[in-house]
Formats: sequence, structure tokens, C-alpha cells
Amino acid sequence: MNATLKKSGTFVAFAWFGKLLDPRDQAFADALANRRFRSIDTAASEEVSAGWVTPADPTGNSFALEDMDAGPGTWLRVRIDTKKLPKAQVQMHLAAAARAQGKPLTARQRRELKDDLAEKLLPRVIPTTTNVDALLYHDRRLVLLFAGGKSARETFGKLFAESFGVELQPLGPLAMALQSVETPDVETVERMEPTRWPVGRRNS
Repeated sequence: MNATLKKSGTFVAFAWFGKLLDPRDQAFADALANRRFRSIDTAASEEVSAGWVTPADPTGNSFALEDMDAGPGTWLRVRIDTKKLPKAQVQMHLAAAARAQGKPLTARQRRELKDDLAEKLLPRVIPTTTNVDALLYHDRRLVLLFAGGKSARETFGKLFAESFGVELQPLGPLAMALQSVETPDVETVERMEPTRWPVGRRNS
């Protein structure tokens, strides 16, 4: 694994069934570009934007094949931007409005004030950004997704299916081991002894 990609953390393994574009061909890069990341920096509403980028270009404006080259694998990255009104700012404005009129705001007043704040503040709010990385091994039909959260996995899987027309299927430990070797041998893999990680002594 490329050391610059991931030094620690969890990953989930997937396989796909069907024909997938060759990552060495321009058609693969074009498929990513068709579902590239779209900026929501100036959006005036709460939004989430997810799309492909490359490690060399976080904007999603270019997809050079060499920028995704990870030796035996292909480096994929999804950028997810989320724009939301800051809760603290909303609560301060609601409290100030209630004090100004001397009584609690009605549900309608709260909704109207939130809408007004969204129109004024959201275009200036900087979205939070999350990058989700994966390594794709085309010859072995294997994808290692370096994200443990359900939302990230679902976003990546949906984007992958929309881009390439094939769906990812999660792999268990045995299936991942078989998918990872050049000549799968179930009996050999099943006989492999698990690693015994050292543990400290427990206090009695």
C-alpha cells in the first residue's frame, strides 16, 4: 500500500461483478469526470455535495491517469462537502429575537427567522470537507475503502455504481483473502493461523 495514502485506520473490502472500465484507459477517467465534485461554497441552502476528485486536484477539475496511479492499484478519492448553518449562531439569533419581543417565539416565527438567517449567512459559511480514499485493484476485482462509517460507505458505493454501472458487494475476511491472492485456494487460506496481537497484563 502506498504510504502516502493511509498510515492507519480501518478499511472495508468490496468486490464487483460485471465488466469495469480499465483504470489505465481514458474512458475510466472520463467516467470519474462525469460524476466529479461540484462546489457548494456559495450555496444559500443547507446542502451536501459528493463527487470524485484526485489526490493532486481536490477541485475535481482534472483527472489525469498518472494522478491516480498507485502502482498495482488505482487511487480513488471522493470529496464530500457539507454546508450547514452554525447551530450556535442560530440559537443566539433566536434568543435575541425572543428577548426583543418579550416572549417566546412561535413556531412560525422561528421558522421564518431560520429561513432569513439561511439566506443571509449560508453563502458565507465555509463547508466542512471530508475525503474518502480507496484503492482499486482491477485485476483482482477488489476495492479497499478506507472508511468505516456507514454514510461514507453508502456514498462511495452509490457514486461508484452511478459512474461505472456496476455495484460493489462487501467482502468478509475469507472472501477478501481469496480475492487478494493470485491463485485462490480456500483450504490454504482456511488453515492460516491468525495473528496473536500482544496484550498487556490485566490488573487483578
